[in-house]
Amino acid sequence: MLRLLLKGLNHWRCKSWDVLHGVETSGEIPLSSLDFKSEHKNPGLEYQSHHPRILRQIVSALDIEHEQFTFVDYGCGKGRVLLVAAEFPFKRVVGVEFAPQLAQAAERNWKASRGLRKKCKDVSVLTMDATEYRLPPGPLVLFFYSPFLGTVMQRVVENIELSFKDSPREIFILFTGIEIMRERAFGARPRCKRLRRERYFDVYLYSAQ
Repeated sequence: MLRLLLKGLNHWRCKSWDVLHGVETSGEIPLSSLDFKSEHKNPGLEYQSHHPRILRQIVSALDIEHEQFTFVDYGCGKGRVLLVAAEFPFKRVVGVEFAPQLAQAAERNWKASRGLRKKCKDVSVLTMDATEYRLPPGPLVLFFYSPFLGTVMQRVVENIELSFKDSPREIFILFTGIEIMRERAFGARPRCKRLRRERYFDVYLYSAQ
């Protein structure tokens, strides 16, 4: 009962944030309820997101020169993480989402958003499968909210490591979700060092140094 009450309270707080900023990022949406085709539709999890206060805490965990980094949200859903990331002066903010309905919602929310302290204006949403996304050059911050299962996550991580091998540079990973999924994704990677573990998230780093 307490868990349901807390979940309801969090939903109300997120909905209030949406109303304040003229967006619609709330709710939990199973991919099975969306009408689109993809070989990776079944392994995908439902859309959900933390409250913006928690997202700011996660992004703030990095002591970096944001202007040098591109921020990428894998499985960006309706784009709440993109809106929060844009409050930091990243060089660029990118959302990758394979469900067209969610990608379109993220684009609408970015265009409609108001009252946010946007320090990054270069924000875009790519409608594509994350396993086909190729990382841009330069330093990166990659965000994951337990978006994929099994082989899909494996392929995404392999692509990250291939990109790092071809062009060594700083790649920070912000991974939020249950600890076992964080550990399976990046914890056992020899090139990837865990810098921090908190209640809601882990911070990892691929570094050429």
